[in-house]
Amino acid sequence: MSDPETLPTLSDDVSQYKVYLIGFSATGKSHSGRLAAQELGAMFIDMDRLIVRRAGKQISEIFENDGEQEFRRMERELLEEQAEASGQRVVSTGGGVPVDARNREVMTRSGLTIRLVASPETIHSRISRSASRRTQRSSRGPAGRPMLTGSGDDDTTVERVRELLAEREGAYQAAADVAIDTEGREPPDVAAEIVARVLESKSQD
Repeated sequence: MSDPETLPTLSDDVSQYKVYLIGFSATGKSHSGRLAAQELGAMFIDMDRLIVRRAGKQISEIFENDGEQEFRRMERELLEEQAEASGQRVVSTGGGVPVDARNREVMTRSGLTIRLVASPETIHSRISRSASRRTQRSSRGPAGRPMLTGSGDDDTTVERVRELLAEREGAYQAAADVAIDTEGREPPDVAAEIVARVLESKSQD
């Protein structure tokens, strides 16, 4: 995993702006978010990857060894850290971050929250493809998404995706300032819309 990189800022108007990408797993937060950050000249933060690096273990291992409550605490502290940090940042949040009302408040007061959306079928297909690629690259196999399955991403079902989406829908709607549909779209296209929404939001301030 690479460290976040700081790129030249696009303009003074957006130099301190925080952009939070929320949404379910496999909606494109990491890939599209990284591209958008490059275009904006912002630092890109992938919360899940940063937590894994700091903890020295996969998220599935954190859930198993330390419990979900400890993982949520780590998420909350990292989100607050990003909100208070200097410089413009595009933050890819974990799928469950908006469920916590305190997290929603942090994002609301410190920047723009953009939700990325896809259908349960598309999400399931993307997760399955991602798990297959990781298995081919590493003998350790997929890291797993513990809220989706207890063993690995390849065990995730469309029904479980649909169930968890329904549970989180209210939180996603409450947190989002903007929603972007990623269905049938490539990451560069989604990234371009993220950038456009950020600049539009700043022009209205």
